Amino acid sequence: MTVNEPAFPATGERPVRPYVLLLGQPGLARQVVEKVLLAAHVDLVDLVTVESAQDVPVVAVMIEGDHEDLWDDARRLGTPVVLVTHGELDTVGIVDAVLRGADAVVHLDNETEEVLEAIRVVAGGGTVLTPADARAVVESARIRLDDRATITLTRRECDILASIERGESVKQTARALGIAIKTVENLQSRLFRKLGARNRAQAIAKAHDLSLLVERAG
Repeated sequence: MTVNEPAFPATGERPVRPYVLLLGQPGLARQVVEKVLLAAHVDLVDLVTVESAQDVPVVAVMIEGDHEDLWDDARRLGTPVVLVTHGELDTVGIVDAVLRGADAVVHLDNETEEVLEAIRVVAGGGTVLTPADARAVVESARIRLDDRATITLTRRECDILASIERGESVKQTARALGIAIKTVENLQSRLFRKLGARNRAQAIAKAHDLSLLVERAG
């Protein structure tokens, strides 16, 4: 296991113990993780508490990560994420988890102490990945840089992309841009082909991966 962990302050003070937000559907895996956390006297908090708290260190421990709304919650709150999976993910799964926002990936089949160690490291600003997983993430980043160099969006395609990110419907986009609904549909289809996306959610995810939306905002 490779741990990328920043040094603690030279003052010698112990780091602040983080609160843990447990995210995941009810089930055996969640029960096991919750039992481990409670046995270690970890302070668990809920979404409402995190949303209302300020300057409180929180780490999200996500079980399996099968539901996109869980990742949305973590991104919205800006919390670091420890993904706990039942069994090992393949390379594609690891890269996907990191791109979604995971700072650590821990397998429940391993020692449960690894979950606690991952929380500690991530709370301090570090990451926890195996050497093979870290290599896969690096290779994926390089491929995406190459992809970005080959993708050029027109100004109108950028307008469509921005509209999709705002959650606007095709009809709303057409009204805002002053063009026909059919034109928006054609532009959207062309945009999807360029990004290799099957739907609007994938188009936004790929655009973020390639920093196309960031580039447009600048």
